[in-house]
Order: sequence, then structure tokens, then C-alpha cells
Amino acid sequence: MTVLLGLLAALSVGTSDFLGGLASRRAHPVLVTAASTLAGFLLAFVAALIAVGDLTVAGIAWGALGGIALALGLVALYAGYARTRVSIAAPVAGVGAASLPVIVESLFGDDALSAAATAGVLLGLVAIGLVSIGRSEQRGTVGSSVLYGLGGAAGIGLLFVCLASSGDDSGLWPIVAARGSGLVVLVAIMGGKRLAPSMSGGSWVLVLGIAALVTAGNTMFLTATRVGSTSVAAVLNSLFPAVTVFWAWVVFRERLRKVQLLGLAVALAAVALIAAG
Repeated sequence: MTVLLGLLAALSVGTSDFLGGLASRRAHPVLVTAASTLAGFLLAFVAALIAVGDLTVAGIAWGALGGIALALGLVALYAGYARTRVSIAAPVAGVGAASLPVIVESLFGDDALSAAATAGVLLGLVAIGLVSIGRSEQRGTVGSSVLYGLGGAAGIGLLFVCLASSGDDSGLWPIVAARGSGLVVLVAIMGGKRLAPSMSGGSWVLVLGIAALVTAGNTMFLTATRVGSTSVAAVLNSLFPAVTVFWAWVVFRERLRKVQLLGLAVALAAVALIAAG
């Protein structure tokens, strides 16, 4: 079940990333992120009322902390995409986001992974890096690209860790808290940049799709951590760049580089090993 939920989470998040790219062609990326976070907050709140779970202080605290980390991480990542080399920042963010929960669980977790699952996790990290590599303009230094990527990795990885630490009895309330705290951070950034909160109708359709997919992906990841290994769920969820690349190939007919095709093959092998373990 953990493997299936992790893969479905990757499918949801990867598709939402693709839609986010489309929306960001029509509106400022920070505005798109803030609007989708607001819509996601409302969706998560309704889902939390329906789902079984208690509104606990620990669950809210962990969720809010994860939401703040994610918002700051995305701001760092988007800045890196604008100022440095995407082909360096993106793989660093993807691999780092998957690695952080693995490291935390190995240090503080109770359940040891099997040899096959461990090999699958390691292969998954390699696959994330390979699939994320794309063409980019040669802007910025390697060092600054890595730093921005690490900022994004820290934010996304900390969200994974916080959601996994929120407690099995907290239902979906940690996701509500994460959306709420993230929205506060993004609104503050919008105020600092003096961005007008206005978008076209077509952009709002994409925003609603982003919100629904991200909320679904976070819900499936949270469920996966409660029924199985956080490390496995985090690595499978972090395979989302493969989904984004797939949609770019289908919709825009973008050519895949050989290294990306290799990454997709490695990802399939990683999933098979994790499932076997």
C-alpha cells in the first residue's frame, strides 16, 4: 500500500507542477503559488472535516512548521530557477528533498529497511537526479545553483518530515495547518513585492487543478507514512519530476535527453526493488 500511495502522490504532485508551469506563463509564480495554496487550504479544510482524525496541538504544530518550511523552500527554489542554473538547482532540490526523510528515519526511526528496499531507495535518489536534469541557460555559478537547490530541498524535505511526525490520530489537519502557514508566508512575500492579486479566468482554472492535485498528493503521502516507511514514501513521492517530464513530452512534444530516459528506467527499477522489499 505504501508503494502504491507513494506513486500516486508522485503522479499528483508531478502533474500539479506541470500545471504550475502553465499557470506561471500567465501570472507571477508567487501569485500562482499563493492562489493555489489558498484554494488548497479550503479543500484540505473540507476534507479534514470529512475524514476521521482529531484536531491535536501536535498535529497542527507539525503541519504549520512544515508549511512554513515549504513556502520558504519554494521561494528559494524559484529564485534559483530565475537567477542560476536550473539543471543544477532542480536535481539538488529533488535528491535533497528525498534524502532528508531517509536520513531522519535512519537516525531516529524504529523500522529498518530490507536490503532490496534500501537499494531501491538509493536508486530512487539517483533516478530523481537524472530525470531532473534538463537544458538551461548557463546563468550563475555552480555554487549559487547548489545553494538555491539546497534551500528548496530543505523546505520540501522538512515538509515530508513534519507530516510524518504529525501523529497517526491527527487526520488531515496537519495538511490544513501547512496550507495555512504557507499562505501567510506567501501573502507576506506578495506584500513585499507589491504584487496585485489578480489573474485571468483561465489561470484560475489551472490554479484549482494545482490545489486539488497537491492536496491529494499530500494526503496520499501522509497516509503512506502512516501505513509504512517514511523513507520509501518520500523517495517514491519525490519521483514527481518524471511525471512532469512526461507531461511536457506529451503536451509540448519536448524531446527527452538520453540522461532523462536513463533516469526513467532507473526509476522503474527503484520502484520494483522497493515493492519487492
